[in-house]
Amino acid sequence: MKYLFFLIMLFPSTEPEKAPFASSKDMRQYLVDKAEKYLGLRYRSKVGNNVMDCSGYVRHLMTDVGIKVTRSSVSQVHDGDRVHQLNEAKPGDILVFKGRNSSKNTPGHVGIAHHWANDTLYFIHSSVTKGITIDHMFDPYYAKRFLQVRDVISRNF
Repeated sequence: MKYLFFLIMLFPSTEPEKAPFASSKDMRQYLVDKAEKYLGLRYRSKVGNNVMDCSGYVRHLMTDVGIKVTRSSVSQVHDGDRVHQLNEAKPGDILVFKGRNSSKNTPGHVGIAHHWANDTLYFIHSSVTKGITIDHMFDPYYAKRFLQVRDVISRNF
């Protein structure tokens, strides 16, 4: 038994420690609050070992709450569970968009649902031109590129 303790001390887990949240709502609020701390940071800024392009930003935030997501927007479209209606998106859900070429139906950008106001979903993301910022789904640029919502939080509760 003491050898097991020694091994655990020598080789601690590399898994991110899951923060203790009473509910998924608490986790979602924490995630949104944490996301806001990076507002104004330039696209592809480096925070620790993380590059804050769009998918790196999402991954960094999710890792902080103990949720594993993949590294690229192309693969994050498969993380978690699909939310079939945009109006069912909750703060903390991943929003997946087409890339700059809106004629291709392949993922190229991701963000995090931030909040609803006046029947409009706002999201926070790392934009090439604006850095980490908050935009909304009625913006024509994002509206025509929207692909889907992914819930990576609910299955943890």
